[in-house]
Amino acid sequence: MAVKRTKKPLSKRRRTPVTAVVPDAGPGLHPGKQSLLPNIHSSDVPDPLSVLKSLTPSGAETTSTTSSLLTIKSSKAVARKKSSLATAQLIRRYHTLNKELSKCLARIESNNSKSTSGLRQGAIQSQQQTATDLARIAEIRQEMDDLGGLDMYQKASTLGQSKQRGGDSSKWLIPILENCHPQLDKKAGPALRLLDIGALSPHNYQKYSSWIRTTPIDLNPQDPLITKMDFLEMPVPAQKGDLFDVVCLSLVVNFVGDPTQRGEILRHSARFLVPGTGILYLVLPLPCIQNSRYMDHELLVEMMDSLSYSTLVSHHFAKKLAYYAFKLDITPKDRRNQPKKSNQPLFPKKLRHDKPNRNK
Repeated sequence: MAVKRTKKPLSKRRRTPVTAVVPDAGPGLHPGKQSLLPNIHSSDVPDPLSVLKSLTPSGAETTSTTSSLLTIKSSKAVARKKSSLATAQLIRRYHTLNKELSKCLARIESNNSKSTSGLRQGAIQSQQQTATDLARIAEIRQEMDDLGGLDMYQKASTLGQSKQRGGDSSKWLIPILENCHPQLDKKAGPALRLLDIGALSPHNYQKYSSWIRTTPIDLNPQDPLITKMDFLEMPVPAQKGDLFDVVCLSLVVNFVGDPTQRGEILRHSARFLVPGTGILYLVLPLPCIQNSRYMDHELLVEMMDSLSYSTLVSHHFAKKLAYYAFKLDITPKDRRNQPKKSNQPLFPKKLRHDKPNRNK
């Protein structure tokens, strides 16, 4: 009859002392001999960290080392988040100051015209308002200087379009151009001519240089390859062959504080494009379209139609940006030489969405 052997409880099992292989420490120890660490003379015992490393499998890390690496990675992530937040705050603040500056300048110009043609009481009020605006302009410009001025704003914007922050917004445009020009020979054919207004980098389209030839311009270039130019002062091409196939206005229109100048930038862009095939690439902050009291997608499309951009080729709403591609009509509707029927603007400021937390 077989007797079933029972296992001893874990608490009663004999435990074998853990031994460590101690390297050759001189004539007192035989090479390769195993010994219990307590029986070794203190002068012959290696550093505890060295013993721990010798018992750690190759490629593994100690708990303390792993913890340190995680701490470093976490610190870097926090630093990147803080840097991104600081960049966004600087850009937003500079935008706000720039818009307020434009409003002050517009009021001063309006008050000057009133003071020369209005009544005495109105002239006094205009002068008082002008004095207030001038004082505020000085404060605004001082704060802009404290932020680093336009140069620092441009650097922050350049950092914002880095690969670590999501890359530049030109990537969305490439498939649009490929669909609009299916017969384009990317290797041997003539390249598309692209005017990049407010360019932060001259290399945004470098990957496609075999079929896109870029002319980057900006008020305050951050690269010597970008031409210093005010787009509103840029001469219109005299020859049809000098017109552009693409005009890019990526986060440019929203930077301008004066609404009249914003409209003029859009109108001026049509004079640089090839009629019938020219593409206007327009990028705006998403809140300008979806969180405004006075603007939305439908109104923007209607406004662009009045400027001869009757075909909305494509549009896309991302997490923070609104992308638009408009095609220019064959016959642009240039209103410069048309008589004005009244002093009222074509699209007067009108409340469209009266909801809490909407911007202006």
